[in-house]
Amino acid sequence: MKFYRNYGWILLLLFVLCDGGMPYLLGGMWSQFSQAHQVVSDLGSVTSPVKNYFEHGSILTGSLLLVSLPAIKFYFAAPIFQDKRREIFWLLLSIAAFAIGDCIFTGVFSIDHTTSGLTLATMIHGLGSGAGILGMLAAPLLLARIFKPINATFAKICGLIFLGALLSAGANGLSQLFAFSYKGIIQRVSLVFLYLPLVALALKMQQRWPKSRN
Repeated sequence: MKFYRNYGWILLLLFVLCDGGMPYLLGGMWSQFSQAHQVVSDLGSVTSPVKNYFEHGSILTGSLLLVSLPAIKFYFAAPIFQDKRREIFWLLLSIAAFAIGDCIFTGVFSIDHTTSGLTLATMIHGLGSGAGILGMLAAPLLLARIFKPINATFAKICGLIFLGALLSAGANGLSQLFAFSYKGIIQRVSLVFLYLPLVALALKMQQRWPKSRN
């Protein structure tokens, strides 16, 4: 418990580093993979030479994010957050949805590009990933609501992150729907905005206690 209280924020940053860096590491191992033209989930398709590494890596990063949840709960157990219990509950749930739906499910259920129709695994992968992304889209908005009475500046930053995440997620969805040539770049931008709330929260947790109301 002491580790979570003192160093739990490191788990969040480690997740962002590992999950965000994995596509570039594995993409470098697959000479035909294009960061600009392909989405991250292609690394886990049945035809990918790095499929197993991607699946195991996704499960590990998702598990790492789940393990970090108690640290977030401990941070928000401070008396100053007592009137924000509902928002904190939904924040934890949204992060858990991302860990399970967009990370662990991605590692368990592979996309099959060799078939013309939808497979059960592809459908579960898509639904899980969608639920996870929706969860992380809500995270900066929830953080803004939690911190608004305590730190207005941080709340505004979270609000801006939410707007950026919403716009980039919409652009990402359209680029994949219409098979835009540079959909890989758009997805990477969207992922940056999805990771930003975790980075911002980790930096606040590193302080271990809200010290200002400004």
